[in-house]
Amino acid sequence: MENLETFLKVAKESALIGGLVLKEHFGKLSQKDVEEKSEKDVVSIVDKSSEERIRRYIRLNFPDHDIVGEEEGGADSNDYVWYIDPLDGTKNYIAGFPIFGVSVGLTYRREPIVGAVYLPHFDALYWAFKNGGAYKNGKRITVSQRTHVKQFFIAYGFPSRAKRDLNIYWRIFRELFDKAGAMRRPGAAAVDLCFVAEGVFDGLVEFELNPWDICAGTLIVKEAGGKVFLTKGLSLGTDVLAGTQGSYPYIEDAVKSNLEGL
Repeated sequence: MENLETFLKVAKESALIGGLVLKEHFGKLSQKDVEEKSEKDVVSIVDKSSEERIRRYIRLNFPDHDIVGEEEGGADSNDYVWYIDPLDGTKNYIAGFPIFGVSVGLTYRREPIVGAVYLPHFDALYWAFKNGGAYKNGKRITVSQRTHVKQFFIAYGFPSRAKRDLNIYWRIFRELFDKAGAMRRPGAAAVDLCFVAEGVFDGLVEFELNPWDICAGTLIVKEAGGKVFLTKGLSLGTDVLAGTQGSYPYIEDAVKSNLEGL
């Protein structure tokens, strides 16, 4: 494996490069700048421009690495694969809701080794590297120390085009909601994971995600002292459970009791 510091530098700079595109256009998009990819799924010129610039920068530094992005796809057969979400929270962004970000993660033989997530509206850059801790704007972060269920602040999410029966998700939400202190659905998985890592959320459960959504964020949570489980690993349609040592068992129980095969 090559130098993690070099990989991390490129991941952080790539997230910032994409973030500049997001900052430039936030609050300025018109209807012609947005198109429908499929039912209830949209993409903007910002998603495309952000990914294009990030890809170009990574290629400049690591021409032999594979790159997989939300908008342009890509191969993932190399030992080193970069996963890019150029605008996590597209619908939030289009609506003017400031919970959105850029996520850039690198895997080595399928395992995340560096990751960076940038939230342009808050000028917050989160990053982590394997066995090196998690950071926000240069300051080390750790997960919440809350231990009582009634204090837990839990994020959740499921796709608007869910492949499973939605009643499964309603049951899981109901069980979590009945016991936890509060529930939130911000609508951007990479951002949610960073909020778990810095102790805003105590945990999260989100369904039917893809590698670019979570590659960087899951590493950041782990390096902040949290626990993460992916039902299908780092692949298409995976579910993510994440939390502190105290909250994770509670989240896992709620999901396992309602989702067969976990």
